Amino acid sequence: MDNYKTFDDLEFNPHQVIPHTTQAIMKFDNGHRISVVGGDMFVHGNGVDTFEIWRSCDDNVIGYLSREQVTEKMIELQELPKGSKQHPFGF
Repeated sequence: MDNYKTFDDLEFNPHQVIPHTTQAIMKFDNGHRISVVGGDMFVHGNGVDTFEIWRSCDDNVIGYLSREQVTEKMIELQELPKGSKQHPFGF
């Protein structure tokens, strides 16, 4: 694999809004961003082996992804051309 960022590169911190939830936010060289969350309340992933993501190329949240599936979605995002359409989000 090229020099792609993967799930293992994410740094999780307590979510600023949702209790008992962690979040990692990463911005890639092409300007796109991903938010990965997990926890036991209000999110679609337990934060251990399933996670919920939002990507700047999508307008939807994708839930219950494995670590490997999160990595796949991260790679897809990193392969988008710089300057491609992004959806605004508050982070």
